[in-house]
Amino acid sequence: MLLRGASPAKVLVVSTSPDTLNHNAPIRSALRDGFAEVLGAASVRACPLELAGEAVAGFRPGLVVALGSVAVDSAPLRELAQGVRRAGARLAVWLHDDPYEFDYAAKAEDLADHLFTNDRWALPHYRHPSVSHLPLAACRRTHDRPVRPMAGRALDLFFCGAAFPNRIALLERAQASLAGRRVEIRGAGWPAGLPFAENTRMNPAAMADRASESRLVLAVGRDLDIANRRFRLPASTPGPRVFEAALAGAPQLCFAAGLEILDYFEEGREILLFDDVPEIAAAIDRSHREPAAFEAMAGRARARALDAHTYAHRARTILAVMAA
Repeated sequence: MLLRGASPAKVLVVSTSPDTLNHNAPIRSALRDGFAEVLGAASVRACPLELAGEAVAGFRPGLVVALGSVAVDSAPLRELAQGVRRAGARLAVWLHDDPYEFDYAAKAEDLADHLFTNDRWALPHYRHPSVSHLPLAACRRTHDRPVRPMAGRALDLFFCGAAFPNRIALLERAQASLAGRRVEIRGAGWPAGLPFAENTRMNPAAMADRASESRLVLAVGRDLDIANRRFRLPASTPGPRVFEAALAGAPQLCFAAGLEILDYFEEGREILLFDDVPEIAAAIDRSHREPAAFEAMAGRARARALDAHTYAHRARTILAVMAA
């Protein structure tokens, strides 16, 4: 058990599911970078779940942060927790798929010394005695880009993400108003009827490059539950792409599914909100009429992300919570 007020000398970041099934493995590397900014590179390691037992035994961390989804029943999370305790370390589990997989959360509650949930509304529904809300973030190494002049941006509108039903419906309704504009949608599962959509996955750096080349980046959360029947929780906290695009210097048009986003970015100064399809084309038009205003907005959002929403900030929060 760590002494009150102490920081762990070493931190190991692992995933909660095997990399063969883990589409979010880059977040593990981003969190490792965040801890390295705070503690120094020699004090931090990261590895896939498959190698976690060996890493715990060899590296002897004081804190292990297990990051991801616990939906994979075959993932050896109990073995991970047992190895952490044998090493005299503490285990924090940071779940990043709340509330969409909340029904699986009990598995993490049984194992963790402390739980972090990416979604604020999920927080009061946990029964674990030690739980915190911690949004995902952006990685300085991967996502940080200078703010480009609007005149040189190749795209009017960019979106990168999986084709969840609510996103498909939104862009299908917007399709006519976006005709003739430079629009690019990337991800997986997009229907052939959307001419500007391409089923191509982008790595995080490529996504940041494209966001920095766009007059507007669209931010639309997902609306597809995997295991959320117990409480049917609506999502509250914005996903990581909002922080990533901000750090990439992109003006953002964010769908107003809730108002928690205003705790992270100021509407009108750092982001724009919308709740209806005609506002997308109107925002593109405005970006052409007022390029200086959109450059300034992107600059303020990037500064806000650098000041409060990188994985170094999240690492400091984890260390403070685990030392308390």
